[in-house]
Amino acid sequence: MNQLFSTDGVIYRFLTTTGNIIIATVLWLIGCIPVVTIGTSTAALYYTIVKSVRKEVGYVHAEFWRGYKLNFKKGVAATAALLALGVLLGLEMWLVLENGVEVNRIWYSLSGLLILLMLLVSLYLFPVMSRFDMKLGKLCMLSFVMSIRFWYITLALGAGLIAVAAAQIYLLPIPLVLLTPGLWCYASSFLVERAMKAYMPKPRQEEGSDGETPGNWYD
Repeated sequence: MNQLFSTDGVIYRFLTTTGNIIIATVLWLIGCIPVVTIGTSTAALYYTIVKSVRKEVGYVHAEFWRGYKLNFKKGVAATAALLALGVLLGLEMWLVLENGVEVNRIWYSLSGLLILLMLLVSLYLFPVMSRFDMKLGKLCMLSFVMSIRFWYITLALGAGLIAVAAAQIYLLPIPLVLLTPGLWCYASSFLVERAMKAYMPKPRQEEGSDGETPGNWYD
């Protein structure tokens, strides 16, 4: 019984993990307040969940703001682009449905293709941004390639995200919004990490002063 409640026990680790996820989620919500920083905050959340919660490296608040600063510019640019594209596509749908504006099949097909592309890229973009140091265009291309190559993971992520969002809106109490985003990020990271590892270089093993060869935190 004493081992159950010790610092290495299941209950202590569960409470610690849950508490860290809540802290990371609150920081994510704060980081999303300017709206255009939603992508930046999401990249920082993923970075923090994997590094500090799953791998137990560093402190949650410190790692979150570190990831936030590292991905600020690219996150804002990505969010602005996605929002602009979403508004344009939404306006087009409104014109078609509400005002009876006629569009040809080619334009209709292109719009559907853009929506699908935006959704596929969005599932991977911010986790990829948190891990790879690339220009935004290459991050988007890598995200798209991953979404096609690992189509089974993409389907699982899409279905899971829809289920979690619906549960939070229609079933779960509003206060659980302080846990749900971080918990989903934690759960989905087990899938996303499998896809990202296929594109990550093998970590350089440098011998330390104690003779050990430490690996990177994401191993």
